[in-house]
Amino acid sequence: MFQTLVLEIVRAGIVYREKKNQPIGTAEIDDLNGCLLELGFKFPDLWDPGFRASLAQTTTERAREHVRQEDFRLQNQSIAATRSQELARLNQAFAELSAEQDRNKAGLALEGLLNDLFYLFDLQPRSGFRVTGEQIDGSFELDGQVYLLEAKWEKGRLPEADLLVFQAKIQAKSSFTRGVFVALNDISDQARDAITRGKAPSFFVMNGYDLMAVLYEQVSFENFLRKRVRLLGEGRVCVPFHELSV
Repeated sequence: MFQTLVLEIVRAGIVYREKKNQPIGTAEIDDLNGCLLELGFKFPDLWDPGFRASLAQTTTERAREHVRQEDFRLQNQSIAATRSQELARLNQAFAELSAEQDRNKAGLALEGLLNDLFYLFDLQPRSGFRVTGEQIDGSFELDGQVYLLEAKWEKGRLPEADLLVFQAKIQAKSSFTRGVFVALNDISDQARDAITRGKAPSFFVMNGYDLMAVLYEQVSFENFLRKRVRLLGEGRVCVPFHELSV
């Protein structure tokens, strides 16, 4: 209660002195903090570096800073709205692909959908490329690290062979290369065991449920990937979405 009262007095004093063209400086706040310490109190708000730095600004400078912050807020708001609209479009496209009778066509279209998704979150995707005869569906960049990407949309859960082939592709590149395998209908229990037992996993699996969670904005794509990269570092390749603590 006492802290709230003191902070409100300080705020009112700052406004009053501004109107009198006699702004409060850091020296006066230091005097106040010294008196409060003698009484056995220390209020973090009055010691905050940002607050103290703001006292050195002129009224014009503070006004400009407020405008800059508001512009930044509105810009982020606009980006978020645009992203939501685009995610809704991708969600609709994914639903249409799910109903597509030609599964080869759906699989090819999935690559374009994923590419759009990575672009939407500024992850600098790169479309499929060949390296010494091997086909890689693509790659993307997250926090300065490049990840190889492969996606498959089969009728059932993927067997271990597909995962082991992808793992071999990654291991053939460099010791620090990692990847993401998008298996829309998940992978078999045998595959889970095959890519982790006695091995240092170099990629994690993202399934259709994960993709839907991103498209429905239950989690931002970057945060989802970062959580999965962290779990990969702990040796966890396949993690149910509800265990991510999003």
